[in-house]
Amino acid sequence: MIFFDIDGTLIDHASASAVATLSFYDHFAGRIASDRLDFPVIWETILTTHFQRFTRGEISLWDQRRGRMRDVFRDPGLNDAECDSRYRVFMEHYELRCGAYPDAAPCLQRLEGKELGIISNGGREQQIGKLKRAGLQRYFSVLMFSEDVGAGKPDSGIFLEACRQAGEQPAACAHIGDDLIADVAPSHALGMQAIWLDRHGLGDDQVSAPRISTLHDLESVLSGELRSKQVAEV
Repeated sequence: MIFFDIDGTLIDHASASAVATLSFYDHFAGRIASDRLDFPVIWETILTTHFQRFTRGEISLWDQRRGRMRDVFRDPGLNDAECDSRYRVFMEHYELRCGAYPDAAPCLQRLEGKELGIISNGGREQQIGKLKRAGLQRYFSVLMFSEDVGAGKPDSGIFLEACRQAGEQPAACAHIGDDLIADVAPSHALGMQAIWLDRHGLGDDQVSAPRISTLHDLESVLSGELRSKQVAEV
């Protein structure tokens, strides 16, 4: 089974979020106590803080969204319904701009016939929606999300449950992702074929996993990894 991360790997989350964040700011003009130019960084900082609480299993998916809204508007007394309403404003702008990377569909088409799966920290409904709109969902037989197991990457549980649902041992699976901490390190530690998709050319000689800059190179890396594994087993 070949598992993929979604955001930053198949779907261009960062570009969509950058534009949607400013649209969100403009929608609530005068109600957010920060400068427009500074807001994208503030938004990402708040998002990271609460989303990490969600992936650690400390709060629910919607509670992390509500926490973000209360911090963005600096209003701890904002009720749940108003938080949800404001969050949906962001999502409307985000979903309009959220699409697949140009190399995603061609890569999956070339892998058609192989068993493919998803391991993602995002909410199930939201992430499946991204895959559907991008025309990618049909390629995957196993879809594993952090809310399914109560904790997200880099926790080993989400990887192990995905492998269990695939009916495979970790050593028989590959995982492709863009995040060294959430994707590469934990999958490698479990014995999976961890592959780092380094779209931004960060590079790191300390990473003990193959590095690619585009999904167009994935097949050659997978073939090389598989051949090495077969030789080792012989």
